[in-house]
Amino acid sequence: MLARLTRRMARRLAGTLVGIAVCGAPIRAQSSAPSLTAKRTLTTGAAPGCALPVIGQAQAVRRDNAEARRLAAAGQEAALIGDQTAARDAFARAAVLNPGDERIAYDLGRAHEELADSAKAIAEFCRYLSLSPAGREAVDVRDRLQRIVPAAAQRRAADVQVAFRLGLALFDDGSYEAAIRAFDDVVRDAPTASEGYFNRGLARAANGSRASALQDLELYRANAPTVDDRVEVGRAIEVLRRPVYRPGVAFLRSLLPGFGQFYTGHPVRGVLVLAAAGGATGLAFTPQTTTATIAYVDPNGAPAPYTRTTQERAFFTVGVGAAAAVTVIGLIDAVVSANRSQRGATIVARRSRSTSLGSAASAVAVAPWFDRRGPAGVTVALRF
Repeated sequence: MLARLTRRMARRLAGTLVGIAVCGAPIRAQSSAPSLTAKRTLTTGAAPGCALPVIGQAQAVRRDNAEARRLAAAGQEAALIGDQTAARDAFARAAVLNPGDERIAYDLGRAHEELADSAKAIAEFCRYLSLSPAGREAVDVRDRLQRIVPAAAQRRAADVQVAFRLGLALFDDGSYEAAIRAFDDVVRDAPTASEGYFNRGLARAANGSRASALQDLELYRANAPTVDDRVEVGRAIEVLRRPVYRPGVAFLRSLLPGFGQFYTGHPVRGVLVLAAAGGATGLAFTPQTTTATIAYVDPNGAPAPYTRTTQERAFFTVGVGAAAAVTVIGLIDAVVSANRSQRGATIVARRSRSTSLGSAASAVAVAPWFDRRGPAGVTVALRF
């Protein structure tokens, strides 16, 4: 009777745990993960040696200021007679009154150049290009910048572009660790170019370094050029913040009942599995005492009955089986939870690299067929 009751309780316990494993905790509705693609263009200054404009800073507006016009004319007259110091001072005051006039920026840059103040000349020429990239003096400004910008700065600007293109090629090839190192160079040499952080964040996310990817994307979002960009990157950041568990680790930890649930963030289920497995194991090793009266007649013919007490583990098989079943059910539950955590956990869009040969191969389907009466063959299907 007790054995039947114990078996019934074990079956009910197993059924309860199966329900937990299959149904699990309520699944929270999650929005589909965004699929981000690498940025293909690196935002740089107007010319080598020019810094990037500050994100969100309004461009200077050209003003119709009479005093600025008078100062600009006075500066030009001073430049004609060779008084570059007076010309510089006049153009500098005019630039304060009318900061959006690219012609004043050009004249001020020329005055600084004549006075051998290369740093200020570069700043004014770069300001001219930011105000009027295709202006009348743009070609001349770029030629002057090429002459006065230090060779190291020009070489660094070229190296950044090379590192950026190399990082993209490695990223597309799936060599994420090497791509991260290439984008490291971009971030180091062009810290104001947000695309370096963005692409490095994607490479880190694809490589499994979610915490580092989160930092890069946070930096990019702070300087994102558009609202849509900020929203999309914000959704990716939410995905990266979700916990993700590895099925292999969940499997190994589940060999100890309940530890797989603790790993996958279900402590209540872990306590239930641990308690159930411990209870079943305790039942298996609990001895049962049996007392029996043995009839005995001594050599003189007188009856001398005696009592014999025995101990046995009557529920050893049932208990061990229940403990093993609970452990297996807990293992399945932990692995399922780990797999579920990985759904929609990636933020990197898969890049199609199919060739024409691959496309042609995917359009051909080959399948064997046979008949019970003997004939067999191969069916070839072509899709156009």
